[in-house]
Amino acid sequence: MIFTFLLLIGSAYCSARQLSFQIVQRDGTADVSEQSLTIEDEVLTNFFDYGYIVTNSEAAVSSSLSQDEKLYNIGIGEAIEGFSDFFVQIKLYYDAANQTGDVPELKKIDWVLASTKSGEKLKNHTITDIKLQHKEDDMKKISSVLAAEINSALKAK
Repeated sequence: MIFTFLLLIGSAYCSARQLSFQIVQRDGTADVSEQSLTIEDEVLTNFFDYGYIVTNSEAAVSSSLSQDEKLYNIGIGEAIEGFSDFFVQIKLYYDAANQTGDVPELKKIDWVLASTKSGEKLKNHTITDIKLQHKEDDMKKISSVLAAEINSALKAK
């Protein structure tokens, strides 16, 4: 009896926070790039390593602010339905005019952190100082920086 009581009390304090995120690619192409999928995978891995329960919406391509907002509403809706505590939309901006081979240059990342409980957008941030050679290691590095920034914002909440 005492063991059951202690188990119930302990489990109440050991729950992990759940995070859902969505990658939105902004470059005018029809398909999500391999670079965007690498960033998505690395962000998911980083948050798993931080101890979060992590889910994600399907990565998507957007060409307008209204499309971004529509994707945001879909993503936060999925996060709420999945009982996530927080939702993060990450927008990756590529510059097709500056590309190495057939790979456009990643020029900016915007992200927004929202509470699924209140619907309130808790933090918006932009990363513009991106120096990449478009190698997989560079994408992993920027993903680690991105995840660390978002994790810092989550810890502040």
